[in-house]
Amino acid sequence: MGVAEDINWLKADEAGVGKVFTIIAKQGGLKLRELKELYGSEDWWPVKAHLSALIARGLVTEFEGIYKLTEDGKKVLESFKAMEVVKAI
Repeated sequence: MGVAEDINWLKADEAGVGKVFTIIAKQGGLKLRELKELYGSEDWWPVKAHLSALIARGLVTEFEGIYKLTEDGKKVLESFKAMEVVKAI
């Protein structure tokens, strides 16, 4: 998958996978409990489902209980940032 497809996929579900992706990107790395608290859900299943989708897509990885962006995830984040600059101009 390319960066453009990943961006469109994240934007299509801004309240779900897009929100989880953004939280992880802003924090740099989070444990599941921290992510759940920032996501604002009482239930675990939405956070776990969104994380699983992000991991399957190759945008997030888990190491020693910490979830972080992969190199592909960082490329998508940089493209998001670039798009915001273009919108501002």
